[in-house]
Amino acid sequence: MRRPLALGLALLLTGGLALAGSPPAPATTSAASTSAPSTDDDGLRRRDLHARGGIFVREVLPRRHTGKVPVLLVHGARPGGVATFDLPVPGGSLAGDIARAGHPVYVMDVRGYGRSVHPRSFGQEPSANPPAVRSNEAVRDVDAAVDLVRSRARVPEVAVYGWATGGHWAGMYASLHPEKVSDLVVHNSLYSGTSRWSLQDEYEDPERPGHPRPMPAWRAVTADSLTARWDQDIPIPDKDQWRDPRVRAAYQREALRADPTSDDRDPPGFRNPTGPLVDAFYLAQGRQFWDASLIDARTLVVRSERDFWSRPEDVTRLMDHLTGAPRTRAVTLPGAIHHVHLDRPARGRSQLLSEVTTFLSG
Repeated sequence: MRRPLALGLALLLTGGLALAGSPPAPATTSAASTSAPSTDDDGLRRRDLHARGGIFVREVLPRRHTGKVPVLLVHGARPGGVATFDLPVPGGSLAGDIARAGHPVYVMDVRGYGRSVHPRSFGQEPSANPPAVRSNEAVRDVDAAVDLVRSRARVPEVAVYGWATGGHWAGMYASLHPEKVSDLVVHNSLYSGTSRWSLQDEYEDPERPGHPRPMPAWRAVTADSLTARWDQDIPIPDKDQWRDPRVRAAYQREALRADPTSDDRDPPGFRNPTGPLVDAFYLAQGRQFWDASLIDARTLVVRSERDFWSRPEDVTRLMDHLTGAPRTRAVTLPGAIHHVHLDRPARGRSQLLSEVTTFLSG
């Protein structure tokens, strides 16, 4: 069995002894249902839960138990998990597609996002507080969600998939808690390097080169501003040929609906923490928040060829540092853009899904 010492520690931490070959005892964690389980039109079973600390987690289960590794999906720096990974329209639910491949799937919201607890500064004037939700806080929330998944699936380890900033959080988490992560997927994420970042001029403080501009605790994101970069990245005039307009509309709708205060603003806009932007800026300057050599999970690194957020150097350096991972693979999705998981199948989404599900199958 892989990592017997780590497994023994995991079983000890979950609050009980287990005979060899038997499932571990559930992890000690607070998990209250916020909705009754439902079987949706796609045949999958969904339930909304909360992990310790008020962290929202949606459970998406396949029709039958298959014994495949459960997967936690971690969103990026803009909307929360449901808007990113589980939209109720065709082609809008990566969570649903992975569940149909037989994996129990869990979609989380880091604090300050979606249906999770919000920082106190979200109820105050944003300029009166520093950028909210830095990486150390986000990683604690990932740990709460992972423990909930381990408890519900009765397993010592889970797979963690992170997109964009979520890939940074997932990798940082896997380096700090290797005993809880069996597989890691890092998708379109910054890691470290000094290559020119596409958002350098937008976020750099002209008075202090190498540092981000001063930012409030949070900013309001409208429906149009949420999808402006996505629209810009599509390299053809007819955006609907690249991305189903129903997916775009559902993405906007869910992102705003998750924040009950969105309609308090004109135009409506959801509160979005700025701490992840500060951390992204520093990552792009070469600061390394975590050491990939500490990861001992099987690791897949995916990058869209046209991604604006990450750089080829991030992939190269991350792969060079993954010296402790028993299996690694790097994939470039030809012609794909940042939001590839929400684009049409032929625009990279099918390849992404195939790469992820094949890798997770071992």
